[in-house]
Amino acid sequence: MSKIKTQTLIEITICAALALLIDLLIPSPSWSFKVSVKMIPIIILALRRGTLAGCLGGFLWGLLQYITGNAYVLTIVQFVIEYFVAFSVIGFAGFFAPYMQRILQEEPTNRMKQWVTASMATIVGSLARYIVHFIAGVWFWGSYAPEGQSPFVYSFLVNGGAFLSETLCCIIVLIFLTRSFQPLLRVKTSGY
Repeated sequence: MSKIKTQTLIEITICAALALLIDLLIPSPSWSFKVSVKMIPIIILALRRGTLAGCLGGFLWGLLQYITGNAYVLTIVQFVIEYFVAFSVIGFAGFFAPYMQRILQEEPTNRMKQWVTASMATIVGSLARYIVHFIAGVWFWGSYAPEGQSPFVYSFLVNGGAFLSETLCCIIVLIFLTRSFQPLLRVKTSGY
């Protein structure tokens, strides 16, 4: 049992570090349009090990953002919401882990089911993250909205564009990774 726990902790750490590395190496052209696949390591972790591991990986990634100076901090509450909560909820992609593991075991050649499951997991994790960012955008960043524009509209445009573009980029990359799902996602041991 402790070997499984240790292995999961190692995977959490590696995936959080990979997410940070991708984030640092591939900068986005703007705030509202992101050509980024930085969530993929956390989504893969969540599909391998479940929601708890995915959430812990996202939490650690948020912490690493701060440690490396890659975080924008206005207040402590904003920091906690946008870096700990928002990054943690990417792990909600792990809701699809039992289904993905069953597909990989029972239908290992059904690439379409694997890709659809991974895509749905990406949408759920990404949407959860951007709902948190939307709320924080209204609450903390609304004063940066152009004159006459509602903070709700401003946050929706900025965070909605980022959600759509980043989610689409992740899904496209997952299409190319589908052939690697068996060795990448399948867990031969159960538990945490």
